[in-house]
Amino acid sequence: MWQSPLAIVTALAVVAAIVVILVVNLRPAAASPTALSSPANPVASTVPRSGTTLGSSSAPVRMDVWEDYQCPYCQIWSEQWEPRLVRDFAATGILRYQFNDYAFIGNGNNPDESLAAAVAAQCANDQGKFWEYHDWLYANQNPDGENKGWFTTDKLDSIALKLGLDKTTFDTCLADPAKATAVKAEEAAGSALGINGTPSIFVNGTQVSLSTYDALAAQIRALAPALSSGSAGSPSPAASPVAPAGS
Repeated sequence: MWQSPLAIVTALAVVAAIVVILVVNLRPAAASPTALSSPANPVASTVPRSGTTLGSSSAPVRMDVWEDYQCPYCQIWSEQWEPRLVRDFAATGILRYQFNDYAFIGNGNNPDESLAAAVAAQCANDQGKFWEYHDWLYANQNPDGENKGWFTTDKLDSIALKLGLDKTTFDTCLADPAKATAVKAEEAAGSALGINGTPSIFVNGTQVSLSTYDALAAQIRALAPALSSGSAGSPSPAASPVAPAGS
């Protein structure tokens, strides 16, 4: 048999097939989709919103918040302070809450994860899911620190798919240089205001310091006394203190 060319070819084919089967069965299984943590305190869907703004456009108090998605203090702000502000003031017509990108922590790094996350959130905004994406980014911030290759395209895509975004449209948006330019322009606008750390909070155009939630709530109530009577912003257990991340 081993002297027959046909038999030799047939035998080699059988051996090759066995090798392929062994390789397929022994190789590691394909990696599962990026594991994600759900937001602990997502923005309620009932709160009025328009793009990156929460609350009524006619609210007497405007709050501008400047954040970087890699900033650990921004995570504290967004998961502990922001939900209470939205509940106590934005949902009751007192506060117009505006998110602004100050994506500076990744500056000079390749990849720039701060920029990548900010662009992704703006791409989600194009599909009407900014606040949902914002919440998922903070819920999935790298616990081991900044600029360590955490906010990869795969992770950003995984969040997009979790929210039901159109992946083709989302990925096209991620690659659009105009989005990155817009995020950097917003960072430049923040720098022009004197911002050099995050989170930076402005109330009716004036930057405020952060000590306790109740102190911040009192400032908001003082600017809208006629609308804030009752229980809006009433004292409750203090959130963890927020200290801006420096440049």
